[in-house]
Amino acid sequence: MKILGLIVEYNPFHNGHIFHIQKSKELIKPDYTIAVMSSSFVQRGEPAIISKWTRSQQALEFGVDLVIELPFVYACQSADYFAKGAIDLLYHAGVTDICFGSECGDIQVFEEIAAAINDNEEYDQLVKLFMNKGYRYPDACNQALSQILNKEVRTPNDLLGLCYVKEIMTNHYPIHAHCIVRSNDYHSENLNTIASATSIRKALFLNQDVSFALPFSPYYAHHHLNHFDDFFPYLKYKILTSSTDELKNIHLIDEGLENRIKEQILINDNMETFVNALSSKRYTKVRIQRMIVHLLMNNQKQDIQKAMNVNYLRILASNQKGRTYLKQLKKKTSYILVSNYSSYHHPALDIEAKATSLISIINKEEELEYKHYPYIKND
Repeated sequence: MKILGLIVEYNPFHNGHIFHIQKSKELIKPDYTIAVMSSSFVQRGEPAIISKWTRSQQALEFGVDLVIELPFVYACQSADYFAKGAIDLLYHAGVTDICFGSECGDIQVFEEIAAAINDNEEYDQLVKLFMNKGYRYPDACNQALSQILNKEVRTPNDLLGLCYVKEIMTNHYPIHAHCIVRSNDYHSENLNTIASATSIRKALFLNQDVSFALPFSPYYAHHHLNHFDDFFPYLKYKILTSSTDELKNIHLIDEGLENRIKEQILINDNMETFVNALSSKRYTKVRIQRMIVHLLMNNQKQDIQKAMNVNYLRILASNQKGRTYLKQLKKKTSYILVSNYSSYHHPALDIEAKATSLISIINKEEELEYKHYPYIKND
């Protein structure tokens, strides 16, 4: 039996995602298709434009059988942790094959690089060396790769793909990795039938017509769309009422960044300028955005550490095929299947509830995570 795994965010679900699902299924010919999807916040450190429940249902409409939540503690992290969480959950969901979009489009390249850097002390030391010189982590990795293999991984999608392959190799998971060439530039702002999520989000916030690129487009026209800037007043309040000692205990606030945060919050009046002010050769905008989300949620460093050992599969949506597979999966997986309310408890679920509670501040349509926080149901 072949089980296809897709690692997704669907922020928002667009024609490129339909292409990805269709091409992946043509390549693998799976019995079942499972997507592991970022929850309320995405890897870029921004709120998902609409709720995870709606995005999950949209995926079912176009060929996904089962959607599993990628917990916040994995989703709002660097590529390494994002990949670690996604691949671990797909492995425990019984996935035999994964397929991801890539600018490179050649899985052998990813396998060659992953094999060369896996448990490679020279590579690890070079990455640390370049980071100490002030390089951002992705750039430090590329500098190290260039010296060892004369290769580079430049785009975010290819970096994630490399992390997926490396995670499979490191843990000796019986999962076959495949990739398909992306049909558009990941950062392009051009609007075509298959457009980037970035360009579509920008158009939606400007109330432009994107129906040619976005299935379910009427939904976006009639519902609140989550925007990162909406959190700025709450961020300002949080920072102004916190001491530097309190700030430096927040996850991702390191190396004296708490002092810059205190300085810049007084002279910036929106999220974009604040993020730009904190970004540097050392810290990418995306990392700063992730840090801000953790700050808004008051996620202490020790809270994230306690929550990282996830041992459950949170079911967001399934069709009839997916429910049939869940009955089989329940008998063989060592992870707990979680769907509704019950007495099962995990630190990652506490954080998940905080994430959706944060979203609900700016979006009254957002469904709170648990009516009886922090308890859920284990089917």
